[in-house]
Amino acid sequence: MYRVSKIVQDQAISADGTQQFDLGVNPLSFLMLGIRPLNDTGTLANFNRVMGLAQHIPAVRVLYRGAAVFSMSGRDLVAMNYFRHGMIPFEANGDIVNNERRCLGIPLLLGRHAYDPDSCLPAAIRGELTLEVQFDIAITGSDGLTFDCEAVELPDANPSHYERKTTIARTFGATGFNDVPLAMGNTCRGLLLFGTTPFGGASPAPSWGRFETLLDNEQVGVAASDWELMHQFHQVMGIQPPTGQRHAHLVTTDGNVQTELATLAGPHGEGLGEGWEQYAWVDLDPTRDDAHSIDTSGHNSWLIRANAETADAVRVVQVEKVAL
Repeated sequence: MYRVSKIVQDQAISADGTQQFDLGVNPLSFLMLGIRPLNDTGTLANFNRVMGLAQHIPAVRVLYRGAAVFSMSGRDLVAMNYFRHGMIPFEANGDIVNNERRCLGIPLLLGRHAYDPDSCLPAAIRGELTLEVQFDIAITGSDGLTFDCEAVELPDANPSHYERKTTIARTFGATGFNDVPLAMGNTCRGLLLFGTTPFGGASPAPSWGRFETLLDNEQVGVAASDWELMHQFHQVMGIQPPTGQRHAHLVTTDGNVQTELATLAGPHGEGLGEGWEQYAWVDLDPTRDDAHSIDTSGHNSWLIRANAETADAVRVVQVEKVAL
């Protein structure tokens, strides 16, 4: 039987910076983060969709005995939830009206599935498990930030493992081949890739270009894939695109002339300006039984090698199975 408990109750965040919150002692399946800003939409074009609101959290970490078992940005977390867990972003009161309160709930999973007693964080001693959140209180389109957090505990669980999801950030110094070393010692279930430059324009040059994954310098998992195709591999999940094709209308009056302005829906599967085009998911656990996962224990090197087409910032969020 699971139990939902309150960690943070609608707390006003008055300044940028990082805050730490103590978590419970029972086995922990997931957290539900609540981002609750006010719209600052006097200018309609400033309206934030999901990825925009997620910018209020530049970084979120879960620390277990002082070590990060979860570390990524709010935007990366939204993307991870879609690609790894098949979750469509959702919110309460997604209205465009200025100064209305929004509430975006973002699950933070610590196991393969929510509510899974075999895959979650184990019981902890008070003080061993903490949530650390970095806040940006005012972004274009929203301000007046408050924050909520609830935890879903599994008091009777005796897990065999949990999932560690941590970020590796790099800036490619030049185009051509660039190696990004990955964490080792556990079983890798997937890699969420972020590239500053996506596939676009008349002469596309995405950050990641063509890439491969190498274990002890041998190709495993991905022998070769172009960014623009790996970006679309999630189609085999068979779920709807990650963003609704929402658009809004604003009618203004200038004398006797009425002009209708409208935001545009993005291309199928992407929201205009949302940033989904900057992500790709390398699924190493597509059947959810570790049949294709990569065990890196006992090996000397584990990395992703990109033939970069634009030299700029990239990130890898690695999903690992950590045995208990």
